[in-house]
Amino acid sequence: MKKNNPWLQIPLNEYDGHMSAPSVLQLQMLDKIFEETLNKFSPRSLCVLGCTAGNGFQHLINRPIDRIVGIDINIQYVSECRAWFIQDLQNLQLICADLNELELADSIFDLIHAALIFEYVDVDKLLSKISRWLKPNGVLSVVLQLPSETASPVSETPYQSVKILESFIHSVSPDEFKKKAEEFSLEETNNYNIEVKKGKIFYIGAFEKPNLIR
Repeated sequence: MKKNNPWLQIPLNEYDGHMSAPSVLQLQMLDKIFEETLNKFSPRSLCVLGCTAGNGFQHLINRPIDRIVGIDINIQYVSECRAWFIQDLQNLQLICADLNELELADSIFDLIHAALIFEYVDVDKLLSKISRWLKPNGVLSVVLQLPSETASPVSETPYQSVKILESFIHSVSPDEFKKKAEEFSLEETNNYNIEVKKGKIFYIGAFEKPNLIR
């Protein structure tokens, strides 16, 4: 795990404060997207990449999900997620790890949710892993931040630690992402865009791993 990773330098209270600020409202947006994704796909096994402190995990309570895995690089985020949800989600497994380095078993998840993750990782490397981790007919749900002519990649808020992300974030175009996903046998089945404060637009896409057994 690289010690200079920006996500190790942002306190949870500053991340949550920034993402939920009236000029940003992305925490609220991501919460809604996660709930809608769960309703659409009803997974029995789920992995959330970049789970932070469990934004949206309240929607998992009392659902018939056999396995829930949350992964984040920041131990503070993981610890807070455990404190908030371990009592209500008895099958929750939390892992503190760098996604560029993490390895998991093959074919174990019905759904992998990755919101605002691919802007900070090796896209090809992670897609290759996700393709292996998904079961046949499993789904990758992804949220990408689109480039904007009217908004900076990181919105201005009082939470200065978050500004460090400006030097690390890299845009991933949906068209390029689709091409890369196809290389790893992940086929887009659905997509839509959401516009939030100050002209920021986000792409939400679902990619299915086909069942090759005939």
